[in-house]
Amino acid sequence: MDVSKEEIVEIVTGFLLASPPGEFMEVVTDIRGLLSDESIINDTAPATFREYNTDQMLQVPSPGGNHKVLITKFGEVTPGEYLDPRGNQVVTFDHIRQEVTGSRAISGELDGSIEAFRSSFDDSVQRYVAEHYQNGTSTVYAKKEGGKTVVTVCISSAKFNPNNFWNGRWRSVWTAKFSSPGQIELTARLRVNVHYYEDGNVQLTTDTPKSLTVNGGGDAKSAGDAVAKAIEKAEADYHSKLELSYNTMGDTTFKALRRVLPITRQKIDWTKIQNFKVGNEAAAGKTAGKK
Repeated sequence: MDVSKEEIVEIVTGFLLASPPGEFMEVVTDIRGLLSDESIINDTAPATFREYNTDQMLQVPSPGGNHKVLITKFGEVTPGEYLDPRGNQVVTFDHIRQEVTGSRAISGELDGSIEAFRSSFDDSVQRYVAEHYQNGTSTVYAKKEGGKTVVTVCISSAKFNPNNFWNGRWRSVWTAKFSSPGQIELTARLRVNVHYYEDGNVQLTTDTPKSLTVNGGGDAKSAGDAVAKAIEKAEADYHSKLELSYNTMGDTTFKALRRVLPITRQKIDWTKIQNFKVGNEAAAGKTAGKK
């Protein structure tokens, strides 16, 4: 059956976007080796690489700063420019090489009327991430939408260990909406992706929504602290549930993958098989002696 170029592009894009954390370029190389026409991947690379990088919320060094910033859809100014609110700049990012190539000063991309809230959320979440994520980075954005203040908190933490055949990334996006800081609607999307590939290929992929209401007090600092505490509690609960799943998986999920009995639905009598084997060998010896 002939496959159209459009279908090949769709398949290739699907493979690329499903690449495990830290292994994107390896998948690109493998796909190039399978294609008879490299233009298929070259033509779609800018859009596909951009989609992957922003969805993974890559952590990159902030130019001239001592912190890292996330490359996300929430901070995208143009397809190659991303907000670094903490550094008061816009960074230029090369999606093909996955690296920062420059920066410029922010010029109107931040709303000064709600910057106090964004900055307060940023400070509180930054302390939380530093305490709980060994390799974590957070970036916080804010905007006005429908008369409400919307603060988006992005957290990404990755650890790559290819020498021991595993890589993984945590991603969470928290959106806080409020007209006044007293009552804050908080929604989230928590994602974990871990790939273990020594003598096999096992992936853990989770995608979990969260929704809660937070009493944010009466000012920006109180609101930032309250939201950070709510995030800390919700993510700690989620971590605990993942740990519980790991502990019970060996007795449930993995056992379910194995057939308890052979296809005959009877246990194998290994003693009988051994006796049968010995008998056959003895019979073969007698036959050989007669010859």
